[in-house]
Amino acid sequence: MSESTARVKALAAHEYRAAVRSKILLVLLGILVTITVVSVYVAAVDHRSKVADYAAYRAAAQASGLARIAPSTLAPLSLLRGALEYLEIIGAVVAITLGYLTVSRERANRTLTLIRSRPVTAGELASGSLLGAVGLFTTLVAATTIVGVVCVGLIGNDWINAAQGFKLLLAAIAAIIYLGAFYCVGAIATANTRVAANGLMIALGIWLLVVLILPQLGDTLDADNQIPGGLFKALTLDRAGETEILKHFSTYETTRISIEEASFAKHYERFAFAMTEVQDKYRGFSLGRLLGAKRNDIGWMIFYSFALVFGLRWSFRRQPTIPQETT
Repeated sequence: MSESTARVKALAAHEYRAAVRSKILLVLLGILVTITVVSVYVAAVDHRSKVADYAAYRAAAQASGLARIAPSTLAPLSLLRGALEYLEIIGAVVAITLGYLTVSRERANRTLTLIRSRPVTAGELASGSLLGAVGLFTTLVAATTIVGVVCVGLIGNDWINAAQGFKLLLAAIAAIIYLGAFYCVGAIATANTRVAANGLMIALGIWLLVVLILPQLGDTLDADNQIPGGLFKALTLDRAGETEILKHFSTYETTRISIEEASFAKHYERFAFAMTEVQDKYRGFSLGRLLGAKRNDIGWMIFYSFALVFGLRWSFRRQPTIPQETT
């Protein structure tokens, strides 16, 4: 292992331990677990009655000698929608705050206690801090996911299978990437302002725009959302008819889509909701078909993530480096 890699790992470990020692991890874990249980419980109670109804139907069908029994159309993963939305909104604020604290702490201390006597480049500091934050986010998302699955099984009486578990794993990985991106936003904004608090305000302004304003604006401008249940469904139009009508509003539709494409949160939400079968149209899709349908959102998430990681490294390089001792 090179000295640079060792320093990056030391910085990452320090970042994680700092969160544990300050009880930030425990507080965040308690908040996310609590809201996950509450959000799943409300949906799972109704889901449990539907599971019981299907079980009764299946038993009656088998007793009557029916050869082919319709499979269940229930989607237990969709009960996690509330937990995913909390991660999307509250989790982004948490990630921004952690990015702010990383930079403000470095400005105050000029060096980290763990490696105070060793030279650290700005690039190593950026990489180590981000890696430690990702470790923290992984712990939070893993705990939230496990609690959600257990709640679905115990309360909703419907345990997920292996295929559904893998889709949920992909949604969890997307959540970690999403939180890591907003950590970069908080750190970048703080590193590029003289007053750390101003950087936090700028980052929260970006959060407000990307997570709340742009997605809501895109949904509001969507013609299909003008009538409850969908405009095109009310007009009894199929996909071909919908496409034909939208051809006459191509400029409008292009503008609306561009607004949504600018939101990293919207891409994460689309991907996570598809993986957890929140949207009916994706239920029954094979994993390959599902990933193909979400390739645009995957591409945008990768693009934004790489751009923000690059911006983080660039911002840290602009900060004064830790001076090396001369002999």
